[in-house]
Amino acid sequence: MPKSSSSKIKIMIGSTVYGFPDQLAAICDVIESYGYEAVNSHRGTMRVDPTLSNLENCLRAVRDCDVFLGIIRPYYGSGNINGVNITFEEMKLAIELKKPYWFLVDRDVTFARQLFRNLVPKGDAKNYELKKNHIFDMRTLDVYDYVIKNGEPLETRTGNWAQEFYRLDEALKYVKTQFEDRSFIEEMVERNKTK
Repeated sequence: MPKSSSSKIKIMIGSTVYGFPDQLAAICDVIESYGYEAVNSHRGTMRVDPTLSNLENCLRAVRDCDVFLGIIRPYYGSGNINGVNITFEEMKLAIELKKPYWFLVDRDVTFARQLFRNLVPKGDAKNYELKKNHIFDMRTLDVYDYVIKNGEPLETRTGNWAQEFYRLDEALKYVKTQFEDRSFIEEMVERNKTK
């Protein structure tokens, strides 16, 4: 039996916005086209308690959602409160709460990770530090490593899939593959509720 609109499955799309609003809107549109409620701060579809901080509101939205879709991008974001990044905290909470979750990762993050892992000093080469810039934030590598559970034995890792994308159509293909089959998502949500 189809769910009424008031009991739609809530899919929270993580709060990564800057330099990405049109792509984020497209992802939300696709999710909504499958009959889900797309919860996203930028889109204005996240309930906000004005007595709470932005971080607290976003974490409450993670607790209230049925499913979480995180997006790891080269920008750490402006949602940083006393060194705490809202987007990263959302991801950590979704994993901790064992929500059904999926992650997209921008190819620039995976490329930078491989590049920086393979840089070694040679001879009199200086140790280089990446200047603060608006092109790439090294902290996003920590987010990616957290999501893929880097450091855990590969053969026992679960829930560590992060789908790389470069273009919007690649991200949308992954979103379609995961969310188009509502019975698959409904089964995961029900299974999660019984845990």
